[in-house]
Order: sequence, then structure tokens, then C-alpha cells
Amino acid sequence: MEYKKVNDSEKNRYMDELLALSRMWANEHSCPSYYANEPDEFIDHDVYIVIDEDRVVAYGLGKIEQLDRKTSYNEIGEKAFYLDELYVAAGYRNRGIGNALYRFMEEDVREKVDVISVIATSNEYKKLLNFYIEDLDMKFNHAQLTKRMHE
Repeated sequence: MEYKKVNDSEKNRYMDELLALSRMWANEHSCPSYYANEPDEFIDHDVYIVIDEDRVVAYGLGKIEQLDRKTSYNEIGEKAFYLDELYVAAGYRNRGIGNALYRFMEEDVREKVDVISVIATSNEYKKLLNFYIEDLDMKFNHAQLTKRMHE
């Protein structure tokens, strides 16, 4: 497995595979509010990938931003890496690839940010929380719960 940060000039090279993975994720219906990405969502973010035999099998998508308001987890002016997506293709799960990909991203942003924040959604929220809290040593800060009124 090769873990790689995709630079801007390489994004078009991997775009079809990234979009295909995003569609696979959406088609799994594993997240109550996940919709497949459009190309510009990859262009405007930092993209990290895992390659196995010349094929992208996982990706992480995030963005560094300077914070302009104080919250319960940051001060004004700090920089945060917002991890929006972390996806591993079905045939590659339960091998530690998601954990290793997160650690790869964390190491890449370590000197650039003050905090990493994850926006995560899953129908299997207990597994999701276990992954981020127990496996990756993140702290539970808050949750946003929703209920759609007209489905």
C-alpha cells in the first residue's frame, strides 16, 4: 500500500477514481446525509489517497482553515484541519487502512495546524465513535443530531 498526498497538478490524474469511490460510498447508504462528490470538491480540498496495485482504494478529504471565531475547542486565529471525508473501499476494510490513512494525514498537517476537527456521519455511529475516539485518540467534543421532518 502506498499512502500519498495528491498535489494540485495530480488531482486530474486521480479524479475518475476519486469520483468512483465517492459514488460507491453514496450507493452504500451507510451515512444518512452523504451525497457523492462533484470534481470541484476535490479541487478545493487537500486530498490523500491509498494506492494498491496502481488503484486508489481509499481517500481522505480535508481543508486547513484559520478560525475566525472562538468555540469550545479553539481560539480565534488558530488553524484547524477539517477532515470532511475518510473512505475505504469495501474490499479493503478492517485491515487498518483507514487508521493508517488518518495517521498519514495527521502527520502531514501536524506542524501546520492547532487542531484537527472531523465532521463524521454513519448509520453505525457506535463504530464511528469507537474508530475516532478509541482508535485515533480524538476527544468527543459535541454532536449535531438531526431529524428530517418531511421524508
